[in-house]
Formats: sequence, structure tokens, C-alpha cells
Amino acid sequence: MSEAIAVALVGADTPASQAFLDVLGEMPLALTALYPLSDDEDAVSVELRHQSLPMIDVASFDWKKADAVVFIGAPELAKRYAQAACDAGAAVIDLTGATASKSGKPQRGQIVGLPHVLTSMMSAPLAALQAVGAIDFAGATAMLSVSEDGQAAIEALSMQTRQLFAQQEVELAGYPKRLAFNLLPTADCGEEARISAELIAVGTPVNCITVSRVPVFFGHAVSINVLMHDVVTLAQVEAAIQASPALYYLKADGAAGIATPQDAIGGDKVWLNQLQVAADGRSVQMWLVADNARLPARAAVLLLALL
Repeated sequence: MSEAIAVALVGADTPASQAFLDVLGEMPLALTALYPLSDDEDAVSVELRHQSLPMIDVASFDWKKADAVVFIGAPELAKRYAQAACDAGAAVIDLTGATASKSGKPQRGQIVGLPHVLTSMMSAPLAALQAVGAIDFAGATAMLSVSEDGQAAIEALSMQTRQLFAQQEVELAGYPKRLAFNLLPTADCGEEARISAELIAVGTPVNCITVSRVPVFFGHAVSINVLMHDVVTLAQVEAAIQASPALYYLKADGAAGIATPQDAIGGDKVWLNQLQVAADGRSVQMWLVADNARLPARAAVLLLALL
């Protein structure tokens, strides 16, 4: 990037936006302005680099003011305004998955998108295994925190928890069944198809994936089971994983060797642990956790640096 840019952040009042602001504040990206945009009249301000910035009504914003527009945490706003921002000449980065965007380097007058955060979580370890040998079969079970669905889902889980303890009737709040103290498969959301297609596109396909919501506010987890074509050793797999810059391999005894979503919050890498290679030398199991807000936020800021 050769010069400072003006950035508009749409969905600046969402939980995902805070991770973006944190990453933006940490990285040496030169800005002439940051415009936090929201459709919530109660949203007041955001903070970037110790400076308070007032929230702006997205409906009244002049898109020509922004060199780049980032849509985050509010799919309905991306559907409504992404094309308008693009038509105004801004480089549009969509983190919501709501637009028909393509991946690649951001350019003015175009919309680029990021893959689903689960795609990012799984592609790195699968690529590491491919460096060891061919994969015959790969299956994954993904457990998503409710922050994937935005602030309303976070509030719904909190509300359901309070209602259960108070022995009150539980409001579903948009979910088909109760989520608090429960597990909820979400195949009807279409996430499996999207993630499978994205993994194929980057060359790390899975044969099957199950996605569910779990009663956790932040942080995603994935269990991956792989059948290798040829026999591999634990040492070979560990070496490949440790060579991946996107992965943090946690190997320790006892409680210190158990990675949970809470542990990964605030980190920029996918944590991998509970790595096992079966006695047959072909079956490999692993457990992944990551900060589901920070991973795409960091990727978006890196894309801004390419303008």
C-alpha cells in the first residue's frame, strides 16, 4: 500500500466489528478516516487507536467518501448496500458471506469476499496432511459459537440461560429449538455446502462435514478425522503441522494440553491439539479451536493493506 486510505466499516456495532477494530488498531495501516456505519439508532460510537469515533447512519452515508468498505457481522446490510458501495468506486470486502463475491486482491469497483471461518480453520491442517501424503477420506464435525449469528444470538443464549435458572418458559428467539444447555445441528443454514465448496476450491476437500451450534458465546471448535492413503508416523504429521504458519500446535501433558475455544480468543492462529495417529498408521485425528471473529478480521485488514 503506497498511501493512506479512508475505510468505511458497515456493521460497526456488531460483535465481529470489535475484533476488526482491535486488529486494525494493532497493525500499521495508514488511514485518512474510518467511518463506522450502522442501522441501529441506539449505537453511539466505536474506539480505534484510543480515539472515539461517532457512529454514522448507514442509510445516509456517501459511499464516495470511502476508498474501501468492509461489511462485517450484518449480512442484511451487505445485501442492501454492497453493490452501491461498489458502484461508487470503493473496494468492497464482504466478511458476511451475503454477496456473490469472489476471492482475491481487493480492487476499486469490485466486491471480494472471505471464505467461511471454518474453511480457514480446516484448510490449513488438511494442507499440512497433504504435504505428508495423499488423503483418502476426510470428515469433520464443527461446533460453532452463537457469535457466528451476531449480537441477537448472543443475547438469546444469555436470555435462555437466565430463563432456565428462573424456571421460566424459554423463548427460542429465532432458533428452531432451545440452545442453552443444548446442542443444535444447523444443516438447514446451508453452511455445510458453502464450506465444502470453498474447501474444494482451495484444494483441501472434505468428504463430509456436520455443523452445529453449541451454547458458547465466542470461539469455534472442529474435530477432524482423516484416512491417509499410505502409512504415516506421528512425527511426520507433527513436523508438517509445525511448519504451517497458520497453526499453533499445542502439545503438553495434563490440563495444559487441552485447547478450548476460550484459550484461542484473541489469537491469530488456529490452535491444534489432541493429535492422534492410530495404530494402523493411516487414521489421523485432531482437534481445532480458533477465535471466530479475529481470524477473518485479520484477513480483512491484510486485504486492505493490498490497496
